[in-house]
This record gives sequence, structure tokens and C-alpha cells, in this order.
Amino acid sequence: MTKKVAIISDDLVLNEKIIKALDLSYNVKLLTYSENIISHLEDFSPDLIIIDIISVSKYFLEISDLIKNSSKLSEVKIIVLSQNKKMDLVIGSSPRVRGYIAKPLDFDELKKIIDANVEDEKKLVMVADDDTEFLDLIKMFIESIGYKVITTSNSLRVVEIAKNNIPSIILLDLMMPQKDGFEIMSELADNKKTSDIPIIAISAMEFNKFNERGVISGYPQYISRDITPDFIKELIDGVISGGFSSGREKPKVLLADDQIELLMLVKESLEKAGFIVFSAVDGKEALEKVYEFNPDIAVLDYNMPFKNGLEVAAELKNNPVYSNIPVIIVTAKSDKQAKIKGLMMGIDDYITKPVDNDELIARLKMIVKRNKQVLDSNPLSHLPGNPSIQSRIERAIEKKEKFAVLYVDLNNFKAYNDVYGFEAGDKVIKTLSNILVKVVMPNPSSFDFIGHIGGDDFIVITTINKAEEMAKKIINNFNQIVPSFYNEADRKNGYMVTKDRTGNIVQFPLIGVGIGIVHNLYRPLTSYAQVSHIGSELKKAAKGFNQSAYVMDRRRE
Repeated sequence: MTKKVAIISDDLVLNEKIIKALDLSYNVKLLTYSENIISHLEDFSPDLIIIDIISVSKYFLEISDLIKNSSKLSEVKIIVLSQNKKMDLVIGSSPRVRGYIAKPLDFDELKKIIDANVEDEKKLVMVADDDTEFLDLIKMFIESIGYKVITTSNSLRVVEIAKNNIPSIILLDLMMPQKDGFEIMSELADNKKTSDIPIIAISAMEFNKFNERGVISGYPQYISRDITPDFIKELIDGVISGGFSSGREKPKVLLADDQIELLMLVKESLEKAGFIVFSAVDGKEALEKVYEFNPDIAVLDYNMPFKNGLEVAAELKNNPVYSNIPVIIVTAKSDKQAKIKGLMMGIDDYITKPVDNDELIARLKMIVKRNKQVLDSNPLSHLPGNPSIQSRIERAIEKKEKFAVLYVDLNNFKAYNDVYGFEAGDKVIKTLSNILVKVVMPNPSSFDFIGHIGGDDFIVITTINKAEEMAKKIINNFNQIVPSFYNEADRKNGYMVTKDRTGNIVQFPLIGVGIGIVHNLYRPLTSYAQVSHIGSELKKAAKGFNQSAYVMDRRRE
């Protein structure tokens, strides 16, 4: 059956190039943004959606959210392609901007760009970005390096504010709703008052570089002025055939049933739907498979030898390590009491025999997605949480990889929270998470990983040869922005005054970063608990310096 590809783009040249590249091997539908775009996509039911992020930049995030929230489209593969001539304003032979800086920001680089381009005595920096949290953060930083700042999150008012204030330089986000940065640049250039104001473009888009997982989109992404038909065909063939993950890992399912023929039929259907399936034929084996593979969800038949489905579920729910695994019980229609008992225990869902495979697949996808959203993303940083951290470390140990783990923590953070409040403390944590993403992921490999343990504790997993340099960059970037977290008096003093835990008045230095680096270059690492214990020791040693520092484990025994 011919695969279907939907293209969302206003760029006629790109559309023509994609159609030509695909020839007649795909059924292609062209779409432009409209209020009914999701209805059109659902009616077409594509196997792949291509989004031109440049030509529909004002609507890109809205379109992405609508697709994710559509029950018919949420699992459709997506790639991002753009070759729009608008990008000449940023990376062309005669760009209209003085510089381009990618998000998450490298604050050291940002300072250099501002210093190099502000030539008047006014020293007024204007920042336009629809992300209000980002505006607060960058305003603090720019003020801390000696500039005045005006900000706006309203793309429709950028030109007006620029005309009224004539800033020394404008930092302009390329992707804003209602009016994107490219349109704003053109309007500024066409106005006599604003045409000479230097512009620095800001965006999470990377040009002329293929990413299997784009920062903004999370999908395979390529933005370039020169996209060849051969590249387009190869990329689409690869995504359609499963060569790229489109930012999604296959969920792991435990399937337990003593009816082996039925078990094998359901297993085959789930594997075709993109799940990794582990099977068990009784309750005892089901528990063994959970402990061995730590699945994302368990589907348990109620009537099994040794332990029935509810007994297996009870053991999982009573184990703090496995209590978060969702459980679906497969049961006969007459098992009303079993259903009530299971619901009281916290069973996530029931499905009755005979099993409708399509219904089971839909429920599995819904529950796995919901569970990951609830458990595995820190609400403050949106970085993976403890389940993913433990899984990632255990996988590296199991594969006998050489790896390093950076345990990252903030010095004097409790004292800062006590003086400046939790809202200010949250901004510090968000800043640290942004710095970690910037340092660890500018050239992402399949190995590097960032996780948020909780509070001001983070973790980075990388290769041993990159660990020390990574720690130095994290410290340097953080130290650049630390002064912006404090009022003028504390900045000048280099410390703040507050009460310690015993009620005594004491001076606390400014916040710093303490990093402990665990690795298995000299000594084997055999468990997550061992890695965590060594990391805590090293992190404690790093925090003892009372300034930003890292300590790497150099013991050989």
C-alpha cells in the first residue's frame, strides 16, 4: 500500500522539490496553515508529516501541539525541513543581522556579542522574545554586565518600541507567534528610525546541520538553503522505514498469560505497533521479567498459575522501585469483584477477553504517554527524572560501556532561597538546567544524557574523555551569570548575610556549582547504588571549596 506524506508549508519551491524527490512512490498532500489543518490531516491519515518550520514559524508550536493532542495523529512520524530564502537574513552572503546565537544561550558568548556591537553611550539593549521566563533571565544577566534593558514578549509591538526608544542593539527571537522575527527584521530595515540598529538573532534552530532530534521540535530536522532531492528522498525513506526514532523510544511491555497461543498472537500485534514485548506464562515468571527488564507497562492475565494478575500487581505496587509501573489486568466479563479489588489497589485499567488488539494498543499508548508525562519529566526543568536516570546508568553498566557521570549541585543554595525566596531560587535552578543543556547538547551524541534528580541536583552522563572539559564549561557559564541573581549590595560585597540553621548571623558566599565526576576508567562500576554513593562523596568534596569547583575520582583501587 502506498505510504502517505503530508507537507505543511507555504514555500512553493520546497513543495515542488519534495514532490519531485518522491516521484510517484508516495501519496503526497500539500497543506498550508488554517484553522482546519488538523481536520485535513486526520482525514488524510498520513504516515509522515513534513513541517516547514521557517515558512510557518508563527504557527509551528501551535501545529505541533495540535498534532500531539490528536488521538489520530499523536503517533504519526514527523520531520522538519526548511530551505526558505528568509534564512538569508541570518546566514546569507550579506546577512541583515550582526550575529546569531542559539538557545540555550552561552552567556559568555552573548556578552562578547553585545560588547562587540554596542558602540553608543546609551548602552540600551532591547530583547524581544515570547518566552517571558527567558526574558526575565536574560534581563537579569544583561543588567549584571552593565547595560540597561527593555523587553517585550509581544511580537506586534517590537517595531513600535524600537522606534520610540532607539536601542543600541536588539536581540530578536526568530520564532514568535503572530509575527515572526523575519518579518520584524524586514519592517525594522524599512523604517528610517530603526534601519541602522544592530540586530542579533536568537533561536533554537540550527542551520546547515542535520539533527535526528531538533531542539525546538524534537523531530528529525534539517534547515538549509540547499536541500537536495536525493537527501529528501533518503531522509523520508529512512523515517518511514523506522531508521530514525522521531524522538521516541519504543515502550517496553510485559505481557503475561498462560494461554500461550493467545499470548503469541497479542505479542505479534504489539510488536508490529512499535512496542518491545517481554512475555511470561505465569505470575512467577512475570515478576522475574519485571525485575530483569523494568518494563514501561505490564499487561497481566487475571487467571495465571503460581500468582494471578492481581497478586503480581500487588507485589509491584508494594515495591517502591516498581510501584510506578502501570498495570492493565485482562479478565473475563464476569470478574466484577476482581475489578473492584484491582481498582482499590491502584490498577490502571482493565480489558476483557476476547482481547481486541486495536483497543489494547490504543490503551497502552495512552497509559504509557500519561505515565511518562507524570513521572519522568521534572516540572521545573522539564528534564528526565529519576526513572530515566537510573535506567540510563544501568544500561551503560549492563553494556559494559566506559562512561562518566557528573553529579551537579549548587553551593549555598538553601541560604539563597531563605533570603531571596523560592521563586528566585526556581529561576536559578532553571538557569542551571539551561546551561547544562547548552554545554552537553550543542553537538549531541547518542550517549550524552542530562537528568534532574530534584531540587538543585542534576546529573550528566557522558564519555570519560569529555567529562572534565564539560565540568569546566558548566562552571564557567554559571559563574558568568551568578551576579545577576543578587541585588546590588550583595553583588558588590560578594556575599550575603543571613541566619544559619542554628540562628546565628553569618555570611554566605555567592552561589557556586559543585560537581563530582564518577567514571569507570580505573575501577569497575557495577550498580546504580554504587555510582550514586561515589557521586555523593565527590560532590561533597567539591562543595567544600566554597566556590565553583569539580572533583574527579582519580582513585585506582
